[in-house]
Amino acid sequence: MPANISKMVIASSPSKPERAIRPDADEPALPPGGALDEGRLPPEALLNVVEHPIAQHALTMLRNKHTPTKAFRLFSDQLVVLLTLEATRSLPVREETIETPLEKHAGRILGKPVVFLSLTRRGLGLAHRVSDFIPEVVVGSVSLEHTGDAHRLTPRLHLSNAPALGDARVILFDPVVGTGYSASVALHRIRTSGATDISLLSFLITPPGLERVQAAVPGLKVWTTAIERELDLKKGPLPGLGNFSERLYGSNP
Repeated sequence: MPANISKMVIASSPSKPERAIRPDADEPALPPGGALDEGRLPPEALLNVVEHPIAQHALTMLRNKHTPTKAFRLFSDQLVVLLTLEATRSLPVREETIETPLEKHAGRILGKPVVFLSLTRRGLGLAHRVSDFIPEVVVGSVSLEHTGDAHRLTPRLHLSNAPALGDARVILFDPVVGTGYSASVALHRIRTSGATDISLLSFLITPPGLERVQAAVPGLKVWTTAIERELDLKKGPLPGLGNFSERLYGSNP
């Protein structure tokens, strides 16, 4: 992969028990316990930080509190497409002979289907942009529902006309991974549904969030544009970009 597109960070640390961290504004409460070590990356983490200039420009505009809603949506669209293209760079292809207007030609087409899942409402509004760039992509979502226990979430997979997940590259999109609890619950559901080739896309992610999602799916590929400095117990990820849902749907902080 060209160095000017992304960099790969590989690090490891001993596994630690999960402990409670107050989530950001878009995430549910975690089970009771103590705090995760925010300064460590997960065991054998495979992390891709996309540093393409356009991606970093878009992220900076998303962070800027003065960016209006219309522009916020535009930059979000740009960023999710850039991340998806990077996450599908290694998709297998197969040869297919076609007829051009002049002659027969042995070309290459996608050899594996792509399933793009948004995590709840936060990313669903951006999913249509992905379908403009990936042929026959299947778009769905994972919703998280409380079922009596305030500390437990039941994930539900919403897909129609989808291939067997074990045959596809499955991409979960969560714009902001703070504590990582919501994403880890969704990833676990995706894995138990048969998916083996799973990637997580996020505009930004914190070290404890990264630790939690990698623990949920060993070998998970993570694509992001920033690793946050810290996860503040009250404010969420720092420097952050505020409440993503509110800014995307029209209520700037």
